[in-house]
Amino acid sequence: MIKLLADQNLYKLDQFLPKEVDVTYYNPNEQTPSPKGFDAWLLRTVTRVNAQTLTDPPPSLQFIGTGSAGSDHLDIEYLENHQIKVVDAKGCNAQAVAEYVLTALIILQEKHGIDFRNMRIGVIGVGAVGTAVSDLLSRFGCDLVLYDPPRALRDPSFKSAEMVELQQCDILTLHVPFIEHGEWKTQNMIDENFLAGNRFEVFINAARGGVTDEKAVLNAFEKGRISYLITDVWENEPTFNVELAKNSFIATPHIAGYSEQAKLNASSMIAEKLCSFFDLDFAPNLRHEVKEILLAELTYSLLDLITRCHPMLEYDAALRDLIGRDDNAKLFAKLRTDRPYRYEYPNIRLKGVNLSEFPVLKLLGVNV
Repeated sequence: MIKLLADQNLYKLDQFLPKEVDVTYYNPNEQTPSPKGFDAWLLRTVTRVNAQTLTDPPPSLQFIGTGSAGSDHLDIEYLENHQIKVVDAKGCNAQAVAEYVLTALIILQEKHGIDFRNMRIGVIGVGAVGTAVSDLLSRFGCDLVLYDPPRALRDPSFKSAEMVELQQCDILTLHVPFIEHGEWKTQNMIDENFLAGNRFEVFINAARGGVTDEKAVLNAFEKGRISYLITDVWENEPTFNVELAKNSFIATPHIAGYSEQAKLNASSMIAEKLCSFFDLDFAPNLRHEVKEILLAELTYSLLDLITRCHPMLEYDAALRDLIGRDDNAKLFAKLRTDRPYRYEYPNIRLKGVNLSEFPVLKLLGVNV
């Protein structure tokens, strides 16, 4: 029997675990979990594991999996030095993040007439998420500049743009991991030097908060070098930069990658890797359901429909309601777990609307 410690917010994890796994769940908002006596630990980005938080890894602990695309909350070198296997769910939320970026741009276009299709868009980081973003933008006929020098080194078929090409773009969207050290360090990669002397219509960060210097971004916005900010990630989460939130066109609590399908993907991926590591059979019961939205016989605009499908503006309003509250960091974390997950566009069926009138929704994959 494998003894497993798991974050209770790992979505529907039970349906992916075989009977040989004895799981104990914990609430990360109420306790600091101890993996003592456990063989494996499945967690989320809210739990940091390093030499300070896990000073003496128990000898029983052999495996840590994070239900997230990124793993910068884990000190992988430290854990592997203690013979602990570390895995993540890279790529699980790629489609969800891509839809977040496109939805934000569509809302901006509908509200302010910013036609993103006629602008050059720089995608910074072209891994699983950045590729999904660029694929969806290409479906809309966008002119793209793809920047990812580390990928170009390992993938001969990929050619990365130069930094100067990015600085000539109208729109930037970030999709890099957070890396503190080394040749390809991404911490504060968007800083005063990058932004100085350049002007961007839209700046989107749905990657990690620490990849931008928030003061530099705010300064560029205040000086008119950035017209619109779309911010989903924050440098000191769950504490968020109030001024950045106030000045962002859309500000959300790190939910770009949150969807029913992404969360199922994450739980499935780390459960499969756990089973592989402990030589257990993996027989998931994974079913991506379709959500039907029945619309009344009314006249709808594209903005009406897009916000019925994607709750981005609901999260934006909820985050702004936290400004000025002493407990906003705690409530920021609750915003990420207390709401039902949205469905990705291909898993949504609209009833009562003629989609031929809304080609944008068809491009996003919405069904009738």
